Amino acid sequence: MSTKRFSTLEGVFIPSLLSIFGVIMYLRLGWVVGQVGLFGAIAIILLSNVISLSTGLSVSSIVTNIRIGHGGAYSIITKSLGVEAGGAIGLPLYFAQAISVAFYIVGFTESWIYTFPQHDFLMVSLIVWFGVLFVSYLSARLAFRLQYGVLVIVAISLFSIFLSTSTAGNPGALHFPKFSGDFFKAFAVFFPAVTGFMAGLSMSGELNDPRKGIPNGTLWAIFVSIAIYLALTIWFWSHASSEALTSNTALIIDLGRWRIPIIAGIMGATLSSALNMCVTAPRTLFALSQKSGISILKPFIYRNKGGEPTTAILLTSFVALITILAGTLNQVASLLTMFFLITYGLINLSVLIEQSIGIASFRPSFRVSKLISFIGALGCVIVMFLINSLFSLIAIGTIVILYLWLIQKETKKYSPDVRSGLLIFLAEQMAKTASRLPYYPKIWKPNVVVLVEDIENFFFAVPLIHSIIYPSGRLTAFQISDKENKRKDRQKLCEVLEPFKEDGILTEALVAESADVVSGAITVLQTVKDTHFPPNTFLYLLSNDSPGDEKAFQIIKQACLENFGVIILKEGIEVEYGEDRAINLWIRKGSPNIDLSILTTLQLQKNWDGFIRILQIVDSKEAEDDSIAYLVRLAELMRLPEGVDVQVLVGQFPSILEQAPVADINIFGMAENPDLGLIRKVSDAIKTPVLFLRDSSQESATA
Repeated sequence: MSTKRFSTLEGVFIPSLLSIFGVIMYLRLGWVVGQVGLFGAIAIILLSNVISLSTGLSVSSIVTNIRIGHGGAYSIITKSLGVEAGGAIGLPLYFAQAISVAFYIVGFTESWIYTFPQHDFLMVSLIVWFGVLFVSYLSARLAFRLQYGVLVIVAISLFSIFLSTSTAGNPGALHFPKFSGDFFKAFAVFFPAVTGFMAGLSMSGELNDPRKGIPNGTLWAIFVSIAIYLALTIWFWSHASSEALTSNTALIIDLGRWRIPIIAGIMGATLSSALNMCVTAPRTLFALSQKSGISILKPFIYRNKGGEPTTAILLTSFVALITILAGTLNQVASLLTMFFLITYGLINLSVLIEQSIGIASFRPSFRVSKLISFIGALGCVIVMFLINSLFSLIAIGTIVILYLWLIQKETKKYSPDVRSGLLIFLAEQMAKTASRLPYYPKIWKPNVVVLVEDIENFFFAVPLIHSIIYPSGRLTAFQISDKENKRKDRQKLCEVLEPFKEDGILTEALVAESADVVSGAITVLQTVKDTHFPPNTFLYLLSNDSPGDEKAFQIIKQACLENFGVIILKEGIEVEYGEDRAINLWIRKGSPNIDLSILTTLQLQKNWDGFIRILQIVDSKEAEDDSIAYLVRLAELMRLPEGVDVQVLVGQFPSILEQAPVADINIFGMAENPDLGLIRKVSDAIKTPVLFLRDSSQESATA
């Protein structure tokens, strides 16, 4: 059953825009202008949207790097910071969304009672609540289709406002804002208006193309809303005095060209927001029931034939009903805002972490500066404490308690988070904590161990090894020596490794004492595999002579048994790495060694500022089109950079090698039992350095 059914416009842009428009735009923005003046109100709008825009950009970046699935913000946090962090924020976020349904229903009811004061407040709220439940239970598509009508009503109400010629007193004086108590009080009143900008994110699992839809829809909603809020701010200032604006929050209805469209716009915006939350909150609960490992949430994993999470919808409606009947909206309003802000802050933090620790899996097609993510995360914290310090502490304490509880549960759910990579990046002394966390291919980055048999041969390979590892990889170089030369060999090795250390690469030099190279090398490989930060890739420098091939084969075979990825480097006749900036990546269809080859290729491409050419050999012209289509799909799946050249060559391997396009290096997959003689023949035929690679279970180019 396919659940991909919403476009960017229907599933992201309109829900986000209508969630930003609402009671605050119609009934509180004028009060803000009256409190702090024109420039003060503009400052509040711009400062508030610094957070919304920073978070929107962070969201846009991270959704182009992951398969987001169901759950929106919860899914992002889970995939970046782990199941426990996702569950700790996901539960409060869900209840904040569910209770927000009641907020919007009450906002609608207040507008209704303003128009029809003879009607009973509670009865109107219950009727609206039932209508919202009915529509959201019936179909999310129906709920979103109703948004088109609401958007038209809101647009007409805005025309009624901007076409008005009525005034209430003279405009207030122009003065720069004073950052005093009144300013921050007005800021706290206004800020919830911008917390609806990610309404479309919660529909992530049901969008046709979330990688494009979420960035485009979210950012356009933010930009459009900023323009309209600024225009309305100027309108309020030019049509009424400060006294009129602060004394009558419904002044916009009285000053509008036509009263009815404005009242309809207020009702439509609040009703649409209630529908949006009643549709999106169950999706958060559905994702929690799927991924969090919390057994009590299992009943909410059910979906009907239409793809609607009906049990989650019923619980959401029940929570909203209890909130309406309890009548405690004002008391919990600030607390709910805290949970939204913590969610936005964690999204920014997730992107900042993945940007900072240098893992190869973070390759978003939409890139943002670390400064943006940092500003978004810091801004959320500052705004929380500006709005309400007590509720900020309560919200943070709630999430910490939930996190500790989920940690105790020791969930076995798959969680491709980056915590292990972060702990390694921050400090070696946290190794004990990091080693308790599971390893996932998502956090792979080059951590190479290399056997140095000939120091001169290794010296010439240093530039290439540097390009494979830099900037955030690690290198362990070891030699096998006798007791007499051990100290001297270590000194030479350290000297050769100096360029790595100068560039900030974590580097270790080991010299093992052994009479036999094979047994000594095997001992070192087994030893480093059990360290806190074990290497994941063994690099072997193949010499020009074949007498030592049997020993080399034994060492390489042992590296495979120890679950190292293996790279065999054979230097070419002419060695000028990065001169042509071209990398030939040879891919055999169905090869088991694609992941390490692609990850290594990406490292070289990035450090050489080069370009990638993917090559495949086929037997006949008839197979050429299928092969090209396969390579194009592979490049897209592996998120390779734009401009990758795909070529299919027809013929036999030995003859094709001599016709290979010019490149700095050629990269091939390696057989289970490598033929070292063949590797030399390939290098001689192609006249460039070659890498032959074999995957382990530690790499994934699609993570």
